Amino acid sequence: MASKRKHKSCTLKEKLEVLKRLHKGESATQLSKEFGVGKATISDCKKNRGKIEQFCTTTSEKTIEKRRKTTVSFYEKLDEALFLWFTQERQKGIPITGPLIQEKALQLNKLMDGDVSFTASCGFLDRWKKRHGIRQLTITGEKLSADNEAAVEYLEEFKCIISSYSPQQVYNADETGLNFKALPTKSLASQEERSAPGFKMDKQRLTVLACSNASATNKLPLMVIGKSAKPRCFKNMNINSLPVFYRNQKKAWMDRALFKEWFDKQFVPKVKAFNKENGLPSRALLLIDNAPSHPEEMQLVCDDIKAIFLPPNVTSILQPMDQGVLQALKQNYRKMLLRSLLEDNEELTILDKLVKMNIKDVIYWVAEAWENTCKESIQKSWKNLWPELEFVQTVFPPTKENCELLQLVKRMPGCENAEEECVEEWTAVDDCGHEEYTDEDIVAAVQGTSADLDADDSEEEGDAPTDVVPHTAAASALDLALRYVEQHADATPTDVMFMRRWRNIASSSRFSSLRQKEITDFIS
Repeated sequence: MASKRKHKSCTLKEKLEVLKRLHKGESATQLSKEFGVGKATISDCKKNRGKIEQFCTTTSEKTIEKRRKTTVSFYEKLDEALFLWFTQERQKGIPITGPLIQEKALQLNKLMDGDVSFTASCGFLDRWKKRHGIRQLTITGEKLSADNEAAVEYLEEFKCIISSYSPQQVYNADETGLNFKALPTKSLASQEERSAPGFKMDKQRLTVLACSNASATNKLPLMVIGKSAKPRCFKNMNINSLPVFYRNQKKAWMDRALFKEWFDKQFVPKVKAFNKENGLPSRALLLIDNAPSHPEEMQLVCDDIKAIFLPPNVTSILQPMDQGVLQALKQNYRKMLLRSLLEDNEELTILDKLVKMNIKDVIYWVAEAWENTCKESIQKSWKNLWPELEFVQTVFPPTKENCELLQLVKRMPGCENAEEECVEEWTAVDDCGHEEYTDEDIVAAVQGTSADLDADDSEEEGDAPTDVVPHTAAASALDLALRYVEQHADATPTDVMFMRRWRNIASSSRFSSLRQKEITDFIS
């Protein structure tokens, strides 16, 4: 008599693989044999496709490698809030104990008006750890710091991760705050600003996210996050014509929803287009830090394009953007800021010029600063993480960015005797670009009631609206500009054709507008 087949069930990761292969046309019989399960199990996977895929998009990859069911916690929102808090604390390197998690669970449950009978038992803690793939907690020890030994270990793991990718297909993205009106503290304008009532220019900030591949051959447009959904200086503008991906958040911080939107609407389409244009396979890998403002890895997947987290204790050592790229971007921005303040011919003080600045000026300057961030700076930033790359071994000449910035600082009134430390202090005023969540923020985020995503239509100083330019005036100005470009020694055929195109658009629009006016006048 034949022995009864031993029951076997698939992990969620295996179920996702089954669904993927069923979608490609493979038979259920073939898959049941390969995975060692009955055909009924394969049929159940197909029937529950939506439920399985939905659950996996909000669950860590480590968890779905072990978990077999999609049953959620009875305290689902509390579970999510507790994990968000845990992620933030580990990102800061704070040791976490089991009793500390249980205590925080009780606090969050109370804030959420949860079940009064909830006790945060040891059983709850064990199940919570299993759901999120947490093997152990730090019971004692000092605050987690950059770990050189862990970095060496991760390099071996990283080799396996990127074995099927080229440097053109591996990307890194990171955000930084930008206090866009801050000046060197020794400058007279900065001192005047601190004493002037109502001015807080050193506190006016944006968040800027930069992303590039390892070969520096695909620098994506920056994402810029401001406070206002529709600044007055954007009035009458085509927002899509901005050289950045602009979004708003009440405090101008990065958060999970905004990062997911950037991944779906910017990263994936632009990487797909780049791969197709360069004859590369469709896959790509995005490396990011495990910040609370970043969604789970499983939410950042589209076809063969996906994101993975760098371990928190090696991020500062290995993450490329932290190895001088963001610093170079902000130095380039501050050079343009100072040149604008020093070279403007209007009879205004530097403080007056700062007040007149608006977010549109800043966006164009920071976009140009990213364009001027050299390819070599991005390539060599991968040296710690990917030392096998040929170009990271190249010895590049030292950059003159700091020297140029210091010379500009010395031209500022009050900074004539400034030293390198003054520049370093100035360039260190920016934050990391994502906010530390309070318990109230965490609860609001998981309950979908956070006010941070609401539009803030408050205006910044200098936010004068952009006037509508009539077609006739535009056509005349562009015709003059075209003649100027045609006569200029540095002009290229591309420059001339570009100006001709816009001159013709303005002329055509002027003709259509006049024609419509004649028809309207005739009818009336």
